[in-house]
Amino acid sequence: MSACEAVEINGMLTPETEKILSGKTILVAEDVEMNQQLIWHILESNGAQVVIARNGAEALEQVKKQIFDCVLMDVQMPVMDGIMATEQIRNLADPLLSAIPIIALTANCNSADLIKYEKAGMDDFLAKPVVEANLLNTILSYSGELKSGKTGLADNHLLYDLAMIHSVSGGDDAFIKKMIRLFIQTVPQNVQELVEAAANENWEQVSKMAHKLKSTIDSMGIRSIHDVIRAVEMHAKNRDQLERIPELVKQVESVVSSCISQLHLEIE
Repeated sequence: MSACEAVEINGMLTPETEKILSGKTILVAEDVEMNQQLIWHILESNGAQVVIARNGAEALEQVKKQIFDCVLMDVQMPVMDGIMATEQIRNLADPLLSAIPIIALTANCNSADLIKYEKAGMDDFLAKPVVEANLLNTILSYSGELKSGKTGLADNHLLYDLAMIHSVSGGDDAFIKKMIRLFIQTVPQNVQELVEAAANENWEQVSKMAHKLKSTIDSMGIRSIHDVIRAVEMHAKNRDQLERIPELVKQVESVVSSCISQLHLEIE
């Protein structure tokens, strides 16, 4: 994809998305120079003004100096890591500064790590190595432009992967749409049962519903909660770390809801 010219969506160039980050100022907190340059190039090519911080302490000082549209925060950095920097930003007295969107940059994306990032106050995460379309889409999602339909980048940052469904479809588009509709029609009820069981501390039912959802989540390629739903099932079954389950279930509910919104576009 040529970022400075257009975004490629479903094999077509969309010229109206040129310079999609124009007018935005983004802070990149990253200590590895190669990663700095890679992210800086993507952002600048798409019109953003970029400020680099080499550690969490520098990021904190930069946030105090000016208003950024968002911060891309590496988690592991010297002097002050991304977790501590995020916590200190969230504690700033100025609400305009403390509420800035912070997106974690990390190679550690298992459920325990994601919970840690959320507790620190991070809004989202991007897995390393960073994929350009995912980076742009995530930034735009925190400036409201994806919701307004301005960029059309959502197709490049799908929460699901239909590769398995396609592989068994034999090229039958009707079958693929049938499976998508089945997911949309049945899974919300299953998730609701999971939510209610967790609220009622019915751990046997939580384990049962998590087990039921697990295979469906895998079939639809929803990787971001692959480990999460397994953690729910395991903790409920073993009756350990039960205090973690409500937050894990909340993640499942949120991701599934977002997936269904995206999947509706597949069958329109």
